[in-house]
Amino acid sequence: MKLADTLEARGSFRLRTTPHQKIVVLDVAKEQVEPLVAELDTLGLSARPSVFRRGTIACTGIEFCKLAIVETKVTAATAVAELERRLADLADSGQLPQALSLHINGCPNSCARIQTADIGLKGMMLPTPDGDPTPGFQVHLGGGLASSNREEAGLGRTVRGLKVYVEDLPDYVERVVRKFVADRAEGQTFAEWAHSADEGDLQ
Repeated sequence: MKLADTLEARGSFRLRTTPHQKIVVLDVAKEQVEPLVAELDTLGLSARPSVFRRGTIACTGIEFCKLAIVETKVTAATAVAELERRLADLADSGQLPQALSLHINGCPNSCARIQTADIGLKGMMLPTPDGDPTPGFQVHLGGGLASSNREEAGLGRTVRGLKVYVEDLPDYVERVVRKFVADRAEGQTFAEWAHSADEGDLQ
């Protein structure tokens, strides 16, 4: 209701949802754009999000899906907030790529399309050093759909044994993104780098 009331107050009575869990607001007069952007921010809906907030999607997860193995929505929100904080230096210096997708799925069914993400995460139970099961993810790297900067679609690369515990997810993404920024060739996308990098660089 808050979203609907906010849009109507600014003259919009139509919106669209996208396959990437985004909202497109229609029919907003030019002079109402900036006030609406500010009001949407107070609802947690940023019209100018960080690269991680813009590129992250998650399936419903264990809270509402009987097929899910791990929690996804809170995991995604926590990871985005942590990555925005930890990688602020790269964002401020313009070293982060303009687009970087992080897709989090709670089971092998891939409702969040992990195979076509720069960083795709498939939910599973992983053994701890003590042998007890704990939530985690298998990692897929370098997937994507055909786009303006990618001629052909391709599936993400898996590396043998590359899995992360849920609580270690921000650490892993920070590590691999910093490695990409340090090692990439000029003009190289994350997906191109991920498919050409040594396995040790992706751990």
